[in-house]
Amino acid sequence: MWVLRFWDRFEEQAGGLFLLAAVLLVFGQIVLRAGFGIGLSGIYELAAFCSTFSVLLTASLGVKRNTHIRVDLLSNMLPVKIAFAIEVAVQALMLAVSLGLVYAGYLLIEESILLGERSLGTIEVPMWIPQLVMPLAGLLLALRSVERIVHLVRGGIAAIEPAGSELPTT
Repeated sequence: MWVLRFWDRFEEQAGGLFLLAAVLLVFGQIVLRAGFGIGLSGIYELAAFCSTFSVLLTASLGVKRNTHIRVDLLSNMLPVKIAFAIEVAVQALMLAVSLGLVYAGYLLIEESILLGERSLGTIEVPMWIPQLVMPLAGLLLALRSVERIVHLVRGGIAAIEPAGSELPTT
């Protein structure tokens, strides 16, 4: 389905582009300071925003691919049916936390707009702009959690696979 392929590509490309932007901003600042003795204010702040965007926008790929960091010692020792139930419960908890992130992000943005908050750096970015990534990342995580739950329910016990086995086929 083209929507799912677009969604996968968006997460991968957006995360990569924000990471590239952060690296280029820091590299450019280093070259300017070391080579020319000048620097641009606000560059490190923008780089920090970009790297944060990269991490938050790609976190949901870990849920989709089942490659996020987790302690699976217990589930590896349990019978498969119990491990399956635990996996579904973990994904349901992930969904709840993700929806909490959406709601908390919305409240944070609303407060930032209401108070007119700006970043403390030289460029004074309205804080609601970089904070938009929080509810967006929460939404992406929630959708990936639902996708994972559906995958588990459809696949049954056979859907429990070692981490990294769900790499994309697109």
